[in-house]
Amino acid sequence: SVLSTLFLSPKTQIMVELVGGALLNVLFDRLASQEVVDFFKGKKSTVKLEELVSELRSADLLLNDAEEKLIKEPKVKNWLGALKEAVYDADDLVYKIKTRAVEKQGKSSFTTKVKNFLPTTSFERDMKVEIDEIVEKLKRLRNDNPGLRRVEKQELPERLPTPLVKESEVYGRDADKEAIIKLLLSDDASAGDNLSVIPIVGMGGIGKTTLAQLVFHDERVKSSFNGKEWFTVEHGKVDCLKLMKTIIKQLGNEDCKTEEPLYLQQKLRETLSGKKFLFVFDDVWDDDRQKWDLLKCSLTSGLHGSKILVTTRSTNVASNMKAGQPIQYDLKEVSYDDGWLLFSKYARIDVNSNEYSDDLQGIGRNIVRKCNGLPLAIKSLASLLAHERNKEKWENILKNDIWDLYEKKSIGILPALWWSYYYLPSHLKPCFAYCALLPKSFVTTKKQLIFLWMAEDLLNSTSNGRMEEFGEECFQDLISRSFFQVSEDESTFVMHDLMHDLANFVSGEFCLASDDNNCSSCSPKVRHLSYVGYDLEKFEALYKAKCLRTFIMLYRGNRSFDMKHLLEPLLHTRSCLRVLSFYNWNIGKLPDSIGDLKYLKYLELLCAKLDEIPETICSLYNLQTLMLDKCTSLRRLPTNIGNLINLRHLFLPYFLVEMPRQIGKLTSLYTLNRFAVGPENRSASIKQLKVLQNLGGTLEISGLENVACVKGDLGTVLKDKKFLSKLTLRWNRAHVSQKEKEVLGALKVHANLKELSISGYPGTDFPNLVGDHLFSNIVTLSLDFCLHCSVLPPLGQLSSLKHLTIESLWGVKEINSEFYFYSAGSSASGTKPFRSLETLCFESLTHLEKWSFPRLKEGDVEGGVFPRLKELRLIHCPKLKSLPGYFPSLRILDTQYCRQILPIVPRGQQMDVAFPSLETLKIKECRGDELLVQGGLPTSLKEISLEFCVSLTALDNCFECLTSLEKLHISHCYRMRCLPKELPASLSDLTIIDCDELTPRLKREKGEDWPIIAHIPNVTIEPNLFYW
Repeated sequence: SVLSTLFLSPKTQIMVELVGGALLNVLFDRLASQEVVDFFKGKKSTVKLEELVSELRSADLLLNDAEEKLIKEPKVKNWLGALKEAVYDADDLVYKIKTRAVEKQGKSSFTTKVKNFLPTTSFERDMKVEIDEIVEKLKRLRNDNPGLRRVEKQELPERLPTPLVKESEVYGRDADKEAIIKLLLSDDASAGDNLSVIPIVGMGGIGKTTLAQLVFHDERVKSSFNGKEWFTVEHGKVDCLKLMKTIIKQLGNEDCKTEEPLYLQQKLRETLSGKKFLFVFDDVWDDDRQKWDLLKCSLTSGLHGSKILVTTRSTNVASNMKAGQPIQYDLKEVSYDDGWLLFSKYARIDVNSNEYSDDLQGIGRNIVRKCNGLPLAIKSLASLLAHERNKEKWENILKNDIWDLYEKKSIGILPALWWSYYYLPSHLKPCFAYCALLPKSFVTTKKQLIFLWMAEDLLNSTSNGRMEEFGEECFQDLISRSFFQVSEDESTFVMHDLMHDLANFVSGEFCLASDDNNCSSCSPKVRHLSYVGYDLEKFEALYKAKCLRTFIMLYRGNRSFDMKHLLEPLLHTRSCLRVLSFYNWNIGKLPDSIGDLKYLKYLELLCAKLDEIPETICSLYNLQTLMLDKCTSLRRLPTNIGNLINLRHLFLPYFLVEMPRQIGKLTSLYTLNRFAVGPENRSASIKQLKVLQNLGGTLEISGLENVACVKGDLGTVLKDKKFLSKLTLRWNRAHVSQKEKEVLGALKVHANLKELSISGYPGTDFPNLVGDHLFSNIVTLSLDFCLHCSVLPPLGQLSSLKHLTIESLWGVKEINSEFYFYSAGSSASGTKPFRSLETLCFESLTHLEKWSFPRLKEGDVEGGVFPRLKELRLIHCPKLKSLPGYFPSLRILDTQYCRQILPIVPRGQQMDVAFPSLETLKIKECRGDELLVQGGLPTSLKEISLEFCVSLTALDNCFECLTSLEKLHISHCYRMRCLPKELPASLSDLTIIDCDELTPRLKREKGEDWPIIAHIPNVTIEPNLFYW
């Protein structure tokens, strides 16, 4: 058949890579689906389908040559753009057919509710017309071939040898150079088998190769290694056999012809024996761990101290090559000052010459800022302007995008970035190109981007894994290749402007990030569109985009507007809209017509005023992601939401009060961030959660006071949810009753759960379930606003617990052995309580008076009750008078508004004994003893901060013994009269704020205590500051 022949084409994957990435894979999958096959079966339009496939295959044969010539020949770029447009049209057509076929066969529960479907014969006629148009487009493209050859095999161009850089032409890398040299010359005892690998990691154009060259040619390095070789890795792919033969030839003067791996390994070991060598592998992309293991195994015969220096954009390569060694050098951008020096060098600016006006230099400095610290971008632009003194020309470059300059073949940065894109795996190319629709400098979340990729069918893994998991792999891969700049926890990211320009180039006219200034440039070809602006009149210029698949609107104005007015143009075009996102706080109502966007897969509404979702939304059969969590006025969901049987991710607002009864039908859900339990006579029971077996990530269950019946299968609601990592159980309002304790006790969780929060629990004590072995894998636990609770659960036995927060348990007066063990006063478990805990916070325990440790068995005393606790925070515990005995690993102690807690430890006990590892001590709003301690501060202290300690009159003279102290901050200690007689020489920062009696004594040169602080480099003294 036509379809089976299509999928046997050996060149399908090449076409996928060059035209639409995953788009063609999805198109072929859809063509082969049973619904589409049945739709065409026995119809005349089957002939047109065969023509479509034939024309796609004809274009396929030209694609390899097309991408090779894309950079050099604008005609080829235009031809590829036209081909991609035809492929988009074909994909839209097949998507419509499949959706129609599914509905026609009765596989959608909402078919009868949709009123805008055309009669079958009319639909078939329209599809035939569209197929005819697409086939004609492809025929014209075949006839308009811009000189492309039919190429059977894709040959990647060989990377040219890296030219030698002059050190005098490099700025801002002195510290980096010295750091790398220090690593190279160090005697790394952690290196196994005499060999260390040092990866230099950074984005394209940042100067990794340049830095490696500076190091490689340094005289100190030359004299330390008797075997040095530089290898530019062709196409970033490692050919182990070729590399081994090259090393043997360069260092052993022997030309090996054999391809036998074992022989080459042995020969290489002989060649390197007795040599302390340095090899540089430049521009490595290959992260195949097996290759690196094979190569490193062959390089271990050198002398101790041998090194491999690698330059790469991929953290995966770095991780695989260093194989557990802690060394990795992340290369950052150059500073603005160094960037300006580099620009001046290449632009031939003589600041002392009259040839350069102040205006011209000002423009040049702004150009440097635009380059964001990338040396390659700075150097390329400076070289362009070296012989240009026209102010208007400089301004034009300042205002133009870098790709505009590249179109004129005037700039060198984009070829480097182009190669970084060119060598991307085929499945990553469309994922990266799609990001062109994000506004520049726009911060978004990893989760959101993956959902967008899903909606556009860019995540079609060949494995059996979930799309979301494959999306995570793609995101991490792009991070490792420096395409994204991510936050510390990798939850949000932003694209560097240069990378955004690259995405614009490769996506062509099909992605547009528009604003009020460029709306008029919107092309009818645009498929993916975002708009950021204030002027809705200008926004209307975007209506010329008739075939949108993505529409993201970030309206920043204050005007309210009719959503129906915005949707109408989308409903009366050929649009196959998959993604619709509105970032606007002033939308108060969604029109019923939103239900007519039947191809929608992703719907996001950040509309604080939106208080109702129309029932018509339940006809969006294809919807995968529905994000309503920022709709803070929304209280209820549509009744028939169970019709959305393809929904995978549902995000709901905090103030939702109940769930519709059909929520249990959403069996495809992987994400449900919130389940609001309402009155069971009108809303879904909590027991409907039981059927949502795939739920993962974070789930909050609120309104637990509305659970009517504890009997039955309540215990199985959460027990089998192995994908959940974080769970919050919340009571909004409830009276003290035995039922609430029974509800909490019945909600058993899966052992995979890592984070648990219990909020608003109204019981006086916790059920036995909390604190027993069923929670043994909990890492983070929070108990808050359990206002009636007077006894803490035995959390000390949670062996994996690392982070514990207890807040607003007003009934707790004493913390004793019940907190540590299952039975009071017993340590029969044989394990230290809280053996893994690292951070502990007690906040707003307003009636807590006493905190004591349990009596341990003789063999358990060593290490104390909290053997690994690193940070202890006590906030607003006004009746607590002191802390218990011994915290051997504590690094940070932070007490705020604990007014009676000075002295911190009971009298007769030394702080240096209680806190032998303490490095940071912060005390705020404490009204205890006149002295901070009666001697014995830990000598490990590096930072002390004292605020609003109004009873404190002096610091103990033991301060002079704090030989590690670096920072001392004292503010609003009004009665403090003097400093200790001597402060340690290690102190580098001293801050005194609003200490009336102390400040006059610290007056420079004249104050009585000035000699005590004269040696401190950074001193800040601010008297009588008004403090809010």
